[in-house]
Amino acid sequence: ALVAYVGVQPIVATLALLVGVRGLANVLVPQLVEFRNPDLIALGSSSVAGIPVIVLIAAALTLIVLFVVRRTTFGRQVVAIGGNRQASELSGLPVKRVLLTVYVISGLLAALAGVLATARLQASDPTSLGLFIELSAITAVVVGGTPLTGGRIRVLSTVMGALLMQLLAATLIKHNLPQSWTQMVQAVIILAAVYATRERGTR
Repeated sequence: ALVAYVGVQPIVATLALLVGVRGLANVLVPQLVEFRNPDLIALGSSSVAGIPVIVLIAAALTLIVLFVVRRTTFGRQVVAIGGNRQASELSGLPVKRVLLTVYVISGLLAALAGVLATARLQASDPTSLGLFIELSAITAVVVGGTPLTGGRIRVLSTVMGALLMQLLAATLIKHNLPQSWTQMVQAVIILAAVYATRERGTR
């Protein structure tokens, strides 16, 4: 609503809510809390044919998003609005409604990711769980070839970018390097990917 109807810049709204909600979480849950819910434990530890349920859920959501983006009117509207909001408004697209829907879906998926992460760890700690994960998300999107300026969505490439970043993090951990190294490498990758995208766009 802040972006669609009030006109707040997306990055400003994102950072403001990120800081505010994380602060609220720290107030409500100031320390590590372990969960003993059997359903939550089963969700985080169960597998089907040797494949973790969490991976299957992620794969199913990827296919759903891919279908929506490529095969539905809503998906085409999202791409059009991301490319040029003003032109989309002039052409009669329901820009505000689409933006609101996109952010609602994004929030629901983020909440689901939090539940899955908690189920996998069987514990929750707002001071550390999910910290800087927004940087990993941005990196995956940029590495996947989706421009930050909008107008194009690469779902499968974004998934590949996320897997690449996880591989990078695992490699650094295996070599006993601190988490701060991963963050610095991610920052460099974001800058390099944005520069490469910009160069392709100017040609």
